[in-house]
Amino acid sequence: MKKNSRAFYCYLDDFDEVTVIVPIKNYQDNNKYCLVGNDEIINLHISQKINLGIEIKLITHFDAYIDLGKVYFVENQKKEMSELYTGKIVRTEVFDNIYRYKKSDLGVTYTKKSTKFKIWTPVAKYVKIELISPNGENLLYSLTYKNSGLWRAEVDGDLEGYKYRYVVYVNGKESIVQDPYAIASNANGEYGFVVDKSNFYKMKNKSNFSGNILDAVLYETSVRDFTIDSSMNFKNKGKFLGVIEAGIKTKSGLSAGIDYLKELGITHVQFMPIFDFDGVDENKRESQYNWGYNPHQFFVPEGWYSTNPNDPYSRINELKQMIDVLHENGISVVMDVVFNHVYDAENFPFGKLVPGYAYHMDRQGILTNVSGCNNDIASHRKMMRKLIIDNVLFWADEYKVDGFRFDLMGLIDYETMNELRQELHDLSEHIIVYGEGWNMYSSNLTDRMAHMSNKNVIYTIGFFNDKFRETIKGATFNSKSKGYSLGNTDNIDVVKEMILGSARNRFMFKYTMQSINYIECHDNFTFFDKALHITDDEELIKKQAKLALSMVILSQGVPFIHSGQEFLRTKNLVENSYISGDDINLIDWKRREEYNDVVEYVKKLIEIRKQTTCLKIKSSYDLQQETEIIALSSKSIMVHLNTTCNMLIVFKPTIQEETIIIPDEYNLLLSSTEDYEVDDKYEYVLKDIGTYIFKKRWFDGRSRTRV
Repeated sequence: MKKNSRAFYCYLDDFDEVTVIVPIKNYQDNNKYCLVGNDEIINLHISQKINLGIEIKLITHFDAYIDLGKVYFVENQKKEMSELYTGKIVRTEVFDNIYRYKKSDLGVTYTKKSTKFKIWTPVAKYVKIELISPNGENLLYSLTYKNSGLWRAEVDGDLEGYKYRYVVYVNGKESIVQDPYAIASNANGEYGFVVDKSNFYKMKNKSNFSGNILDAVLYETSVRDFTIDSSMNFKNKGKFLGVIEAGIKTKSGLSAGIDYLKELGITHVQFMPIFDFDGVDENKRESQYNWGYNPHQFFVPEGWYSTNPNDPYSRINELKQMIDVLHENGISVVMDVVFNHVYDAENFPFGKLVPGYAYHMDRQGILTNVSGCNNDIASHRKMMRKLIIDNVLFWADEYKVDGFRFDLMGLIDYETMNELRQELHDLSEHIIVYGEGWNMYSSNLTDRMAHMSNKNVIYTIGFFNDKFRETIKGATFNSKSKGYSLGNTDNIDVVKEMILGSARNRFMFKYTMQSINYIECHDNFTFFDKALHITDDEELIKKQAKLALSMVILSQGVPFIHSGQEFLRTKNLVENSYISGDDINLIDWKRREEYNDVVEYVKKLIEIRKQTTCLKIKSSYDLQQETEIIALSSKSIMVHLNTTCNMLIVFKPTIQEETIIIPDEYNLLLSSTEDYEVDDKYEYVLKDIGTYIFKKRWFDGRSRTRV
């Protein structure tokens, strides 16, 4: 039986089905086929013939057991042979059930006496590991197949500092594959590394956060953007260690860096991707810029942010130190994770280890592109679900990460999200979870995804409230569209629901804790830049920005602030700055000086929120019992928190002068503007855009909350 160079192609599409693709020039109606392999010859019975124009597609069936770890050929009566590749079988439910590996020991398990290597690939014919010692000696070991798709090797001796990668034979070719569970690597993920965890930075501090997400004030930033400003004296610009440099001041002596975060009063820093991502060269730091939404190695910190990307310990220990020092300063850490796509579907390890398994595909076997990144991870498949859950548990346990923000969470199935939410809660009750819950599928997949309209998503997972953003700021994709804070009062009934956490009468959510209230994040125009499309009056924009920030911080739900938003961050009118470089993306600390009055106002708002339990009402029932909200004739909105807090808040989006009557027992606690008059002890004449917070005095004349 002579092996022929591809007279036809064949794919194992189910446990009893082989598809044979024959170029039309090679096809004959009397062709017969059989499977040859594993010391067996198995007849294939043609059940369907489909003319594809230049090819003939034959659906064949057989009655035998195929060992996926063995090489098989399909042979025709001319003795022409073609190696059988695994096809759609990897996307069958039976495959998923048979080859599910349940243990939590994939990757490397190191001791000084020996190291175990485990990798999952049910369809490989052989797997080898290439080890390179610190002095350059190259070693090659074969792995042994166990079951459930697991290949395993144990190598004696102390392998600390050895770099490694796998060689696998799948679908007719040998490929070099990085370990998808590697926790350490050199620059650009060329090799995984064997590391000794006893050499990791010893973390001493834990988050002091309550665990109630309504107590959180979230603050999004990028490790690089936060410290890269050339006018500032950060020693470790653009790096993990730069984030925690104390004593950094602006030219006029105002706080910057970690000292600024402490002063501002936020509870959580949400870092844009800090896992290892593509799109930058870690050896040439200044050659490229990227936000980092290009997953490369899920379990490895990003080397671009380390002092030495070729030292596997550097990125690990510096990230651990950054988190530890933030914890020491009372700041929790949220990690931005991306499990909806990978950067390079073909070269991502699962693309080589089990081709066709990791991604959604259409009926023609073509990768779907709902994410806009040329592939969509099939999170519902058991080993992809395992990868995602193992990963978040790893970061939470090993790095003490306090929360996870899921990019395009609406492309992840709700069963995966619910399971990982429960697992994280079992690990620590203080961990928070939220994400982008856009409903992006129009197919029947939409019912299984974790989007904000799916009631099957567990209530302890929050969603970015894009209706809040669109209503308060204006339409994202219409730069001249005005929201309430920019003077549009047309949707005032919706504005009221936003202020009440989108949960009164379950307007959008069951509970306010599901609503992440924001008007600005790393995506799209900053508030300042959007406002510049509408007016060039920067004083007006500042008033509107203060109003918008007030609504974010004082509304029911969870406030989210984009770093620099509180000093009117600009990206020079660049809408999508993911590769725009430092000049566009940096945190410009000079604006912290220029708009320090806004910063000081935001500090006071955050302090009020922290001290006011009535700004953290959870349920629809309690909202109805404890709040009143009315639109005044001027289209200003008044909120009355009428229980123990006894607070009145007025949001005013216009310059129309108006008089409001405030009961005598209330004092003005804070206002965003001084442009008002008190005609008598009851009447306030409001003359400008702004926010006004009144607090009921105690019987002795004092207010409960002081700022």
